[in-house]
Amino acid sequence: MYKIIFSFSLICLSASTLANPDLSRKFPFVDIQAQVLDTTTNTPSWQRLPPMTHVQYPTGLLNRQGSGCAIVNFQVTPEGNVKNLNIENSAPKRFSKEVRKAARQIVRDWHWPERTDEQVIELTMRFDYCLTHDFDKKSEAVAMCVEHSEQACE
Repeated sequence: MYKIIFSFSLICLSASTLANPDLSRKFPFVDIQAQVLDTTTNTPSWQRLPPMTHVQYPTGLLNRQGSGCAIVNFQVTPEGNVKNLNIENSAPKRFSKEVRKAARQIVRDWHWPERTDEQVIELTMRFDYCLTHDFDKKSEAVAMCVEHSEQACE
């Protein structure tokens, strides 16, 4: 009798696994797009930076399987130190805490070179964090993140 119940349980478990695949076994693909606001022209525009391979996707955002963006204002001293860091905006609201924390961390950990001038540089940067559940479609995920980064961060 126990063998029959055990066998039936295994069959039900197998059928349920096929009907509801476990997405946690798929490897997600994450991407971070960074842009800097170019204010040297009459019309300020976002300039995309090269891929950020040295930056890890925020763990809190990864655990919640989230994506989002943040716009950050800050100053860089001639010594390469960051000061007056301010998160101007972040989205979506449900991931706001994780996105803001990650943006602060990227700016603080960035290697800002020392300069010989005495001028403090003011910068505005935008970070877009994108996640997809299908690692096999990496190029599509990057394209999606680039497209996302061209929309308003609100």
